Amino acid sequence: MNSTRILVAMVLMSIHLKKPGYVIVIGATNRPDAVDQALRRPGRFDREIYLGVPYVNSRKQILMMLARKLRLEGQFDFLKIARATPGFVGADLKALVNNAGYLAMKRLINKRRAQYCSEVKVKWWKQLSWDAGEMESVHVTMNDFEVYLFHIELTTRIVF
Repeated sequence: MNSTRILVAMVLMSIHLKKPGYVIVIGATNRPDAVDQALRRPGRFDREIYLGVPYVNSRKQILMMLARKLRLEGQFDFLKIARATPGFVGADLKALVNNAGYLAMKRLINKRRAQYCSEVKVKWWKQLSWDAGEMESVHVTMNDFEVYLFHIELTTRIVF
């Protein structure tokens, strides 16, 4: 269903409500300018809530919450990462944390590949099961965040 059909259906449903009741519609966009003006007319929706781009301390708290289940290694400075991420929203920070974790896993995979491929010269090393010790050795470092930080594309665009 394309966006025009969705828009028409929502407008028609809001017009033809017989009794006043409790109807809650929640939507989110990072492009409020792209929301059709027909939906923004008085009487259609009672509230629009704008959540801006988080400030440094908020980004630090978001990062700490997103990284709480990661095994972090060494000195870890969430404030430094927060300061290096102006314009990042929650989705961008989540992508950063996830990809820092992927980089940590990639280190383990590359180590395993080097170990088994040099001994046997075949690719069956991928089929070997992972033991608990190997999985426990995966740690995310500050460098994982810093490396990926320069590869991430922001969800929002800041216009100065």
